Amino acid sequence: MLFHLVKGGNFSLKNLLTKIFSVTALSILSLSCQEDFNPKTDFKEQYVLNSYVDLDYDKYMNTQVYATVSKLYSVDGLDPSQNKIDPSVSGAEIYLNYREILYKLQEDTNKTALTKYGTNQIYYTATLKNIYPNYNVSLTAKMPDGKVLTAQTQLLEAAQLDYSYTFRKYFTTFINRFYWGNAFVIKWGDVQDRFYFPQLIIPCFKPDPTGKNIRYNKQVPLTFINKNGNLEPVYPTSTTGEGISFDYSAIDSTMSQLSREAIDKNSVGYIIFQVTEFDANLSKYYESLHGTLDSYSVSLDQSVYSNIKGGLGIFGSRRILTNQWYFDSTYVTSFGFKW
Repeated sequence: MLFHLVKGGNFSLKNLLTKIFSVTALSILSLSCQEDFNPKTDFKEQYVLNSYVDLDYDKYMNTQVYATVSKLYSVDGLDPSQNKIDPSVSGAEIYLNYREILYKLQEDTNKTALTKYGTNQIYYTATLKNIYPNYNVSLTAKMPDGKVLTAQTQLLEAAQLDYSYTFRKYFTTFINRFYWGNAFVIKWGDVQDRFYFPQLIIPCFKPDPTGKNIRYNKQVPLTFINKNGNLEPVYPTSTTGEGISFDYSAIDSTMSQLSREAIDKNSVGYIIFQVTEFDANLSKYYESLHGTLDSYSVSLDQSVYSNIKGGLGIFGSRRILTNQWYFDSTYVTSFGFKW
């Protein structure tokens, strides 16, 4: 049994990755069917290694690998949040092997955000060069006490997006919907055991309380549904499917909403589609945690996926596919924006 504490807000890809690769409060529990069972018997100290390769096949010289290392710990009682000592591990020696080339991950700290212990989170990173799809990579991590953890994964294959309508440059919903349909369909292929996190956003700028313009991403829903007489947006979440569909009417409604908001009317110029793909290892890990990612949740889970030998954790790869289109001038000005 794995006692897993997760801290965070509503689900999003950003806080999901933060939760997956941040230090979490972990304790091994041994449960029995006895009336007076002690869930803390047989505690075993172990290391937790979380690492992923952040693939960018469009920038072969800029692929990054990230890792965090922590230790399991026990506390008095059953509330792991009572721990006051940061379990992050400093001084680990971590190497990634790609085609017999060794890359050493350098230790660093996140100086822009503090952990719940009031410390800067320790992480390890390296920049990989000339990384190509489908190759096997391995990870070796030597702990300060000499303990060695290992893992391997296969890098995601190359992929491309396919669209139901080809906007050569300028985006508009003013198309022949009788011929092209009422929805913008985007496909990335039918691959088993993968999770995808798609989103369609409209970047713009809006003033903060001081009057300074800051970037704001307006998310486009898949559609709107009638619920008790009110139209409510339905936003994309994680999916294992081969694609996604956005109603053109939902895009128009989002533009109308933006036009009524206090934003810079000169800043609405383009729309972006982005999908993040997890490989099989990250997908299995995400699936094993799914349902325990609500705020401050504590759950017992027997099946938290791990592919780390000599310890616990995950090693995998992810990839982000992105495309953007400038808005057609007639389309964007029809909602009151400037061109």
